Amino acid sequence: MASLAEQQLDLLKRMAELDPPPCVMGGYAEDALLAGTVTRPHEDVDWLLPRHELQLRLSQAGQLGFAEFETWGEAAPGEPFYLFGQSGDLKLDLGIADESDGHPWVKVHRLFFEVDGREAPAGYRVRLPRDTFGEPAVQIDGVTIHAASPLALLQLRVGIASQNSFGPLSDRQRDSIQRLRERYFPTCSHEDLAPHVERLDQ
Repeated sequence: MASLAEQQLDLLKRMAELDPPPCVMGGYAEDALLAGTVTRPHEDVDWLLPRHELQLRLSQAGQLGFAEFETWGEAAPGEPFYLFGQSGDLKLDLGIADESDGHPWVKVHRLFFEVDGREAPAGYRVRLPRDTFGEPAVQIDGVTIHAASPLALLQLRVGIASQNSFGPLSDRQRDSIQRLRERYFPTCSHEDLAPHVERLDQ
């Protein structure tokens, strides 16, 4: 029986055959950009998509075996920004961005889980860079994927962590952020790379 990593790489390969292939974020995107190979176990595969692609991506996910999704986070009442699906051992997360002022924004109106025994902090939005979906294709263990841009990966992690919505960053996540800085932005300060975060009531 194939290991979880082998199943995930096969999923990434099948994703690459979709038209257009989806944008990968999270750990697999970081591994592809920083190492070109899987460096550690991953719990899931993460997609990032603009809202106007949602129905297309749900249809594509269905073709890949993910027939149902649960809403784990809303951008507004009744409007998801974070969807979770599972097919056997495989888990697929969809992160949905809205566009405003020429930028993708991840809007966190409400999260349907707890952090430290309390409802996860929400009520804000994180602005992502204009190049979020424009990164050239890269390879991971011979599989071609379309990853979110390095700046988008960095700012999404840092922006959400600043609000403690998923708890504190792990050592692994902090290491990935640091390596993205060193590889892609060696002359930029932390202030230069800091994401723009604002309350949703603004």
